[in-house]
Amino acid sequence: MKFWKPVVSILWLVALILLLKFYIIPQEETLRNDVIEKLEEANNVLEVKNINLDFEIEELKQQADSLSSVITYNNEAIQHLKKQLNEKINTINTMPDMELYRYFTRFKTISKDH
Repeated sequence: MKFWKPVVSILWLVALILLLKFYIIPQEETLRNDVIEKLEEANNVLEVKNINLDFEIEELKQQADSLSSVITYNNEAIQHLKKQLNEKINTINTMPDMELYRYFTRFKTISKDH
């Protein structure tokens, strides 16, 4: 009887090793492979989204450059209008009183024969 206990223990150990080798470990490997495949698919989807976002970023940069040029043009137009306004104000400031009166009242003296 003493001889059978070690043999049964060894058989149980062999059975456990065989169970691990042929059943449990392959299932874990298939799970790992499934996870790897899912992660690769997710990576491919993210790469496509990244490419789309890169195109969108380029379009927005072009729009920003275009808007910057419009802003620059508008600022130049504003400066030109301010310069014209200051010239008109300076012209009015140098007018004598009678000319100012005529300028603001649009008063014109037209001599008519009566």
